Amino acid sequence: MQFKKAPLAAMVALIAGAFAQDTRAQAAGAPQPLPPTVVTASPIGSDLFETVEPVNVLRGQGLRLRQQPTLGETVSQEVGVTSSYFGPNASRPIIRGLGGFDIRLLQNGLGITDVSAMSPDHTVATSPFAAEAIEVVRGPATIMYGGNAVGGVVNVIDGRIPQYGQSTPVQGAAQYRYNTENSLQAGGMRVNAGNQAFVVHLDGYKSNNHDLQIPGNAWTGAVQDARGSPGPSGTLPNSQGNTETFGVGGSVMLGDRGYAGLSYSQFNSDYGTVAEEDVTIKLRQHAWNFASELRNTIPGLDALRVKYIYTDYQHTEFESGTAGTMFSSNGYNLRVEGLHVPIGPLRGAVGFEAANIKFSALGEEAFVPSTRTQDFAGFIYEELPHGPWKFLFGGRVASVKMDAADFPQGGQPAASRNFTPWSVAVGALYAFNRQWGMTGNVSYTQRAPTVQELFANGPHLATDQFVVGDQNLNQVESTAVDLALKWKSGLFASSVAAFYNHFSNYIALIPTGIFRNPDDRSVVPSAAPIVDPVTGDVVNPVQQFNYQGVRARFWGIELKGGLPIWSMGGQTLTLGLQGDYVNAQDLTNGQPLPFIPPLRAGATLGYQREAFTAGLGILAAAAQTRVPQFQTTTAGYANVFLNASYLFKVPGGGPSLEVFLQANNLLDQTIRYSTSELKDIAPLGGRALMAGVRGAF
Repeated sequence: MQFKKAPLAAMVALIAGAFAQDTRAQAAGAPQPLPPTVVTASPIGSDLFETVEPVNVLRGQGLRLRQQPTLGETVSQEVGVTSSYFGPNASRPIIRGLGGFDIRLLQNGLGITDVSAMSPDHTVATSPFAAEAIEVVRGPATIMYGGNAVGGVVNVIDGRIPQYGQSTPVQGAAQYRYNTENSLQAGGMRVNAGNQAFVVHLDGYKSNNHDLQIPGNAWTGAVQDARGSPGPSGTLPNSQGNTETFGVGGSVMLGDRGYAGLSYSQFNSDYGTVAEEDVTIKLRQHAWNFASELRNTIPGLDALRVKYIYTDYQHTEFESGTAGTMFSSNGYNLRVEGLHVPIGPLRGAVGFEAANIKFSALGEEAFVPSTRTQDFAGFIYEELPHGPWKFLFGGRVASVKMDAADFPQGGQPAASRNFTPWSVAVGALYAFNRQWGMTGNVSYTQRAPTVQELFANGPHLATDQFVVGDQNLNQVESTAVDLALKWKSGLFASSVAAFYNHFSNYIALIPTGIFRNPDDRSVVPSAAPIVDPVTGDVVNPVQQFNYQGVRARFWGIELKGGLPIWSMGGQTLTLGLQGDYVNAQDLTNGQPLPFIPPLRAGATLGYQREAFTAGLGILAAAAQTRVPQFQTTTAGYANVFLNASYLFKVPGGGPSLEVFLQANNLLDQTIRYSTSELKDIAPLGGRALMAGVRGAF
């Protein structure tokens, strides 16, 4: 693969020539102002403080300072959210210890069709650099998105289908950033042109990076001893990457009655997989979208919303430049929501969702058969305010059918499974006064097993595993309780939350201590390298992991808050605090569940004077020693960071130019995520400086 550098001078000139209206910059991690923030993952669209569900929202400068090439790392410092980190080019979010098939990733409210949930080396097919906002939602509202959202929903909003007309003919923004830890260059721009009747959107973003610079050795001491080598040091091999995305869309505005729009987008990524030094991935995704909303037009409905996406996805894994396994997935996702007229004080929505996805994996390392999954579901969501109370109810029932083709590599004939998962949730918010409120949620959730959990059978070398599914698995079933106390005063808000989630059937990937030869799939005595008697090649056995249904329990706490410390002469000093903890136990086998985040705590001191903001903070994690048999522990770390920004803006509004800086991992610590399957061979980057500039008009 070739990775081209974007010319710095050209990008800076482009941004300096761009003009925009922007909000006042805020220090990342510092307490954020609380204008009405509408959570779009809820059909009602509630103010952030008034939501019954636990919600994180990233937008504006808070999002810009967090943006990384991957979605997982972009949201990994949010309260309750971590990352499956597989190097700097592939990671998925993990919410309260749940990831993979137990959380749902959305783009503008529709499912992202890719194969990132199947393996952590497969990146999510969306660019955080193109996002206008990212929402992380838990609780009853996630019921509407199916059992795969049992852990939560991450919704990426890109604005490629405009929803409102504009008063100025042209609006837009452009940005560029550079990061020293891997020579990352990322930049792009978005433009909307139109009026109150019609708006056209165009955007394009590109990022490229070299190998990641790391402090010390990539491998832990135990891995060095097992492999008889110190391994790479100072640099994480094969961690280079190149990503580009663009989108074009347009909408016809129907005045107060709504809009209707279309868009086309493309996402391309070429990157190295750090688990294997000679393996690279070429990913291509094409998506066609339609979205429309009709307001006060259909009798009985305040609004009717229709969203549709067809996606064609393919990625090919290359070994030493030769094409190997090819994954492809294509199909559609349709969602229709009707927001009914109020029935007394009762407001809510009913709707249905349909999806039809075809998947195939072809090549020597294919470990899952080709399949077709059909999903049809109906849902309801209602809110009832009553004095200081607000009550909430959500429910969904679905029909899921999976057909698997013959799988000769795994010795499996064609098979089919059908499921009818259903879920229900209730919640309530009680406002003691304008500053204090308490929320509570109870939900029961089912989800159908996935194709991989049912039919997998083969070596997956990217994660150093031999993965075996179980065609007799039952539906995942969980009962969850969530409680939170909220406080708001002026520009500041805080909350403390506790959650408990009991799974009567949780599908876990369990290590077995059995080792297999990945070439002929035979069982071997140990993990010691073996010599192929025919070719003489050295083969490294891989451990067998089985998908099993077990009883499990997740519980934890979360804290997020902001407080004013000092204010004088237009200067303010604030303190932001955060913390989270997850405890996850396999109740069937009496073992902790693997890849669970440890206790984390952080604090940020924020300073602001007119257009200048700065923040000094720390996010520390304890060692993770609660691990199951055959898994390794992870050391704790302290990530100390510093950020600053200055906003140049024309008085009275109009064009603006923002310059921002961020220093990360100032102590140059070796940081390993316990949630990463590569925690023992792939740490995060060392001390680094990121500089960026953004102009808008």
